[in-house]
Amino acid sequence: MEEKKYYTYEEIKPIALQAMREKLQNSEHKYLGNIEKQFDNKVDVGIWLKQNGYVRIRKQINKERKFYYVKR
Repeated sequence: MEEKKYYTYEEIKPIALQAMREKLQNSEHKYLGNIEKQFDNKVDVGIWLKQNGYVRIRKQINKERKFYYVKR
């Protein structure tokens, strides 16, 4: 069985931002503003994570209890 990979928010945020930017650049309509500032808030990242099958869980690893994201 495949071992699940746990990501922290800091690890998964650049992945989500890059995917959202690529989707916007490949869309039909053009965005005239700064694309680097388009998706930099936690709400947009959370929505993207939920739409792409990631679940937020609270887990203790190495005596640290944090939120982690895991792909379903």
